[in-house]
Amino acid sequence: MASELNPVPGTIVITASEASSGAGAVFLVDPVAGSATKMSSGGTLTSPVGIAVERDGNILVADADAFGGPGGVIRLDRKTGKQTTVSSAGLFSNPFDIVVEATGSILVADPHASGVGGVIRVDPHTGQQTMASSGQGPASAASLRDVGIALEADGSILVVEQTLAGGTQGGGRVTRVDPASGARTVVCSGGLFASASGVAVEADGIILVADTNAFGGGGGVIRVDPKTGAQTKLASVGSFVSPLGIAVETDGRILIADTDAFAGKGAVIRVDAATGAQTKLSSGGTFQGPRRVALVRAPSS
Repeated sequence: MASELNPVPGTIVITASEASSGAGAVFLVDPVAGSATKMSSGGTLTSPVGIAVERDGNILVADADAFGGPGGVIRLDRKTGKQTTVSSAGLFSNPFDIVVEATGSILVADPHASGVGGVIRVDPHTGQQTMASSGQGPASAASLRDVGIALEADGSILVVEQTLAGGTQGGGRVTRVDPASGARTVVCSGGLFASASGVAVEADGIILVADTNAFGGGGGVIRVDPKTGAQTKLASVGSFVSPLGIAVETDGRILIADTDAFAGKGAVIRVDAATGAQTKLSSGGTFQGPRRVALVRAPSS
């Protein structure tokens, strides 16, 4: 990084807690050295989970408990880390993950919106909320909740959903959401999933799912064919304890935010896209319990 703030393209951003105080925080992680720098903490950040980067480089955070409980979207200035409220309350119940569309509109996955989970679209300027997609997907007798969100190259929305059965959250599926109509189509469900939690898309369109409990516990990364829904294991166990967030670097390597790895401190773990080999990039120090991970891209107009 050229400086503590105003991060350069390739810099990793994570939501976590500040190790010294336990306050919700956002950190910048150097992609080479793994050193972590606090960007912003406390203030309106209460339980920051989802994180995304806008086209101008500012950081967006989905905070599940901010603003007295219903949560909201918070913007961090890329140069100063100053927090401003984008949108709060309204349709939000537990905003959990976040992504930015090509138009600049913000999409938030909320597992409890309308009681059955939903994708909420937020105007980045006014904070106005509209329900982009709500309720259960097709042919499902179980209530499924949106806990992860990503975008495909054509703008289609991917959500990872978890089944709630008898009050226990687990299993899951990947669902494709039409960005215009909100119609949902199941890509795949069950199979290798035990507690699907995060989703990302590789350059060739292959879907990646982070699962906190797959493969007998410890979790892993599962590849999903976007056309057939076929699942294959990429990486499992090893350094993983609770892999929650996932992102893909420009060179194809995969980043995992694991909330409990390395004696409960949590870590950012890099996964080789070809072999599944895991390497610890950053752990401990100024942050603990990283939840989600994103990358700073080159600013665009």
